[in-house]
Amino acid sequence: MGPNSLKNKISWASFKNINVYIDQKVILSNINIKLNHGDNTVILGPNGSGKSTFLKLFNRSIYPINSRNSSLKLFNKENINIWDLRRKIGFLFKEMEQRVIKGVRLYDLIASGFSGTFNSRYSILLSETEKKKIENLIKDWELYNIIDKEFQSLSDGQKRRALIARALVYEPSILVLDEPFCNLDIKSNFILNKNLNHLINNSLNIVYVTHSLESILTSTNRVILIKEGRIINDGKPNEIINSDILSDLFQISINVIKEGDYWRGFPIDN
Repeated sequence: MGPNSLKNKISWASFKNINVYIDQKVILSNINIKLNHGDNTVILGPNGSGKSTFLKLFNRSIYPINSRNSSLKLFNKENINIWDLRRKIGFLFKEMEQRVIKGVRLYDLIASGFSGTFNSRYSILLSETEKKKIENLIKDWELYNIIDKEFQSLSDGQKRRALIARALVYEPSILVLDEPFCNLDIKSNFILNKNLNHLINNSLNIVYVTHSLESILTSTNRVILIKEGRIINDGKPNEIINSDILSDLFQISINVIKEGDYWRGFPIDN
């Protein structure tokens, strides 16, 4: 990382000597990093490297091992109320789609973001302000034509947009996304990319995992590489995203090129 590339920014997340064990197996080891307001960060790494576990530290669904010299602070607090956290950070994780029970309409799913559940009960309790927020999200995420359909009947792209709309009901300042572009067709990928870049341009900060270089958002200004549970590199896209570094990360020869604002990666046949 360049000496001045991330200086003079205010941190919203701070990790010091963080270690995570699951079933007595080390998943993350010696994580020392700060995430700053103004950073829009992509996390890259091989399958099983600990990327999703790293993201789950933010919503407190996974806790690190406590030690005398370790700390995890969100918005300068080691202990933060879960409702306060939901108002500051919106989340999208891969398993959320399976947690939505059968019969829940898309409108009810978005409304459930206010209650933190995945059912339709909160819709009848909405205030006029909350209804207006939902209407704006339906418009912004192009969900009008399907808003009364059952969530589980929708395409992958429609589900993804709906869950992100749900994550935005409290107008958080941070959005944490685990593989938001997974299994999307070209149109859905384009719509999601456009909308996320729009959010960034309106001062929302995004931290996300992707396996596709082509899906790296054009507004991304920070790249973190994770391998075998450790952060091995951290810096600006033009410093990190190149053939040598990514070939070492994924242990395969890759030719990385940039076309306009988008990255491409091609395997090299040795």
